Amino acid sequence: MKSVALYHRSIRRFKPIPVDVATLEAVAQATSSSEFLQSFTMIHITDATLRAKVAKISGSAALNQPNGALFIFVIDTGRDIRLIAPGSDHHHFTNWNAFLAGAFDVTLAAQNVLAAAERAGLGGVMLGSILNDPQQMIDLLHLPRYTFPLLGLMVGVPDEDPQAKPRLPHAVVVGENTYPAADPAAIAAYDHAVAAYYAHRDTGAREESFYSLIQRHLTADQHHRDEIGAILKAQGFDLPQG
Repeated sequence: MKSVALYHRSIRRFKPIPVDVATLEAVAQATSSSEFLQSFTMIHITDATLRAKVAKISGSAALNQPNGALFIFVIDTGRDIRLIAPGSDHHHFTNWNAFLAGAFDVTLAAQNVLAAAERAGLGGVMLGSILNDPQQMIDLLHLPRYTFPLLGLMVGVPDEDPQAKPRLPHAVVVGENTYPAADPAAIAAYDHAVAAYYAHRDTGAREESFYSLIQRHLTADQHHRDEIGAILKAQGFDLPQG
């Protein structure tokens, strides 16, 4: 089976050609939803000043251009809470199960939009970097309680043609009936493949490997991400640690 999804690449430069935003938004809403609660909100950023502020938080090169459509996907249990009878105990909409269900809904919707865009010949890039400053994102988007911004997504007509990144070996990631066995030789071979990719890619070639990416992550700047727990509590989520 051949699928365009097997050739996914992150696209960060787009041509000044508008995309069918209405269809992409409809695709997001048609996505599978945990318990059919549809616990997400999708915000299309069209204001240039607001987009520049999001770009500053993200630091992504994809946002430092006027082209492409920008969406922010938000975990949203607040809409459901507003619909229940006044005075009801809404713990089932603020606990770990509700939060994870919202995270599933957001992630599936964003991926569904990107997949639909790629099938239509467009490209895009996920922006987990909006979490560099979650509280500022909440303030910028005027998000109410019981919501949390989880993912950004840029979609547009590609203005670049990057090589696809090599992925971890199938046997390392996929197990049958149990966790896959460790395979140091396969990981070592993959490390060499990643190094070759970075050394020979058309743009931004550099000395890098999978091992070095993991090692650097130990000391990477997490920006304001360590504050996420406190921010979620302030947003009304009840997520005890034990």
